[in-house]
Amino acid sequence: MAPAMLDVHSAIRSRRSHKRFTGVPVADRVLAELVELATWAPNHRYTEPWRFTVVPHRALADLLAAIEAAQRGADGTLDARGRAQVDKIAEIVRPAGGAIAVRRAVIGDDPVRDREDYAACACAIQNIHLGAWALGIASYWTTSEVFLGAALRGFWHAAPGEELVGAVILGTAAAELKGVRYRRPEEVSVWVDVAEIGL
Repeated sequence: MAPAMLDVHSAIRSRRSHKRFTGVPVADRVLAELVELATWAPNHRYTEPWRFTVVPHRALADLLAAIEAAQRGADGTLDARGRAQVDKIAEIVRPAGGAIAVRRAVIGDDPVRDREDYAACACAIQNIHLGAWALGIASYWTTSEVFLGAALRGFWHAAPGEELVGAVILGTAAAELKGVRYRRPEEVSVWVDVAEIGL
């Protein structure tokens, strides 16, 4: 488990994606602080494209109900596949402490801004992860259609022209997870030498 107030290097190295939580609520003031931290993410030309939907612990049951409703067919029934998906999600959400969804305001049809704004929202999500873990709160980022599909746009308060980038599920981790890194940094890095480019 993460001790309170890790320095940024320790938080980056020890953060993991947790899907098993203990049911301890994340305080509203902490959820608000994580949103505030998210808004310090880099964003080109200060577009601030992010929008947030905060689901405190007391409203997680509403999130699960919305997910189940979205999985029901036109006749209102839940088939075996839908039931399995809902049950799988419930194992993550029911014992969580809260959740924050990050939405992106899509402005115009400029592909450069589109790419930059999406990247900015991803940075905002990383700020949530690291800010939470520095406080000892575990997190899990999902982009699953089960969480973010069209039928759930209303639940997440997604306005026309907004895109759901991800939902971050937060809570006290039920178990400690080991880090996994399959490739060493030197395997994925190229260092450019000045002489190499003729300067």
